[in-house]
Amino acid sequence: MIGQMMEAVEFKDPAPIELPPKDWATTGTGGKRKPNIVNSLYLEAEALQIHNKNLEKKYNLMEKNEVLYEAFGLEDAEVVLVAYGTTSRIVKTAMKQAEKKGIKVGMIRPITIWPFPYDVFKTIGNNAKGILAVEMNAGQVTDDVKIGIAGRLPVYFNGTQGGMVPTPANILADIEKIAGGTK
Repeated sequence: MIGQMMEAVEFKDPAPIELPPKDWATTGTGGKRKPNIVNSLYLEAEALQIHNKNLEKKYNLMEKNEVLYEAFGLEDAEVVLVAYGTTSRIVKTAMKQAEKKGIKVGMIRPITIWPFPYDVFKTIGNNAKGILAVEMNAGQVTDDVKIGIAGRLPVYFNGTQGGMVPTPANILADIEKIAGGTK
């Protein structure tokens, strides 16, 4: 699908970026430091606990600093759509069609899937009747959506598999059902 897409691209001069040293890399050390060895097998309980605590710290830093998403229209949306990647482009078309029919639709587009942007689900307004997760798979992100909304709203799934691509019309039909309270 990406290979077939065509759209305007605007190139900007990138600002110079100062990258941090990669002391974590497993490249040669030249004897200047202890070599980095990727290891997840620790037989000693104490060593494994230290390793797990370090992984927990890394994950917490990722949650704090690296979660990315796009969100809009959540304050007054009747239906909130969640989609990522290529599917999010299709969802935006369905949103425009729904808005022409007078249905207020918001969207959450996770850019990072792990860690998942759970906190943005707290910003969904009280008008929402449900959330529709649209995916080109068996619904793996739908589970994260359910965690993010914490039972506050029903979560529905619109999925295609095997290379099938969802259509705006199919998504719009689900939006209309949720907005009408019938899905």
